[in-house]
Amino acid sequence: MSEPVGTLSDAALVRAAQAGDTAGLGALLERHRSRLHAIAVSIVGHGPQAEDAVQDACVIALRRIGELRDPAAAPSWLATILVNVCRGALRRASARVAVEPWDPPGPDTAAQAIDDGALRDWVWTALERLSEPLRLAVMLRYFTGASSYEAIAELCGVPVGTVRSRLSAAKAKLAEELLETAAAAHDDALARWRNAAQIGEAYLRLERDGDVSAFDGVLVPDVAFVMYDRIEHRGATRYAEALASDFEDGVRSRVAQVIPGSEVTVVDAWLDSPADQPLHCPPALTQIHFHRDGPTSRIVSHYAPRPGAQNAVASASG
Repeated sequence: MSEPVGTLSDAALVRAAQAGDTAGLGALLERHRSRLHAIAVSIVGHGPQAEDAVQDACVIALRRIGELRDPAAAPSWLATILVNVCRGALRRASARVAVEPWDPPGPDTAAQAIDDGALRDWVWTALERLSEPLRLAVMLRYFTGASSYEAIAELCGVPVGTVRSRLSAAKAKLAEELLETAAAAHDDALARWRNAAQIGEAYLRLERDGDVSAFDGVLVPDVAFVMYDRIEHRGATRYAEALASDFEDGVRSRVAQVIPGSEVTVVDAWLDSPADQPLHCPPALTQIHFHRDGPTSRIVSHYAPRPGAQNAVASASG
């Protein structure tokens, strides 16, 4: 971008952002922040709720900037997102609702899933600057199927009130980090995506070929994990064999998205039970892979509830 971002029109900033220019998107959001805050105040009133709504709207815009077909309509597009967020906040005053529904996945390969779910690298750079508890709360809340406060609380092993506090702190901190990292280099992004791809492809390889060595180099040999039985097990081979057994029974999985991080990667997948065993497995799964020092050493799993059933969450402590 040859011209200073402050002199460009909204449409030009949108086109730059959609082309991957980090400064363009940061400038667009900052340009409209005051107007968005005024709109939020008019709906939810003065106080932290209005600022929270603006921050939520910015996060959603960051995810969906590529969906904006008319760049000149950016102001009204941002306002519409904010109004929807505010209405959701008002509804939550009387009933619990999700911030955003989890759209059904379309991709059939891990590479496609990563491409379809990938945010701009600079967004992830900002997320990486949050502490792990804050970063994980944001990843689960805004980018996975396990987005309810209750699911996040169980996955993280903390009370719901702590989840709310972490999200509030994370949103405030993330707003600062996004501005600070808008024009920064993101040299570590490729490594995050490569690690995410290895995890996603390992699952696909195991299902396709039944090769229990698919997780070699992806999981540590004594990886800790708990599956639907909620009993702690250890061992990469044992984990692969358990999954291979399900696949042999006719279970099929579809990777929805793989969300990368330097220490944590989240995998969302749909699970299809065989026709003759419709209750063989839950309909969906969210997994957190902890890999602070290399391959995954701990796996935490959240199983979506069957119709009429309660959520089941399994966590392994390593």
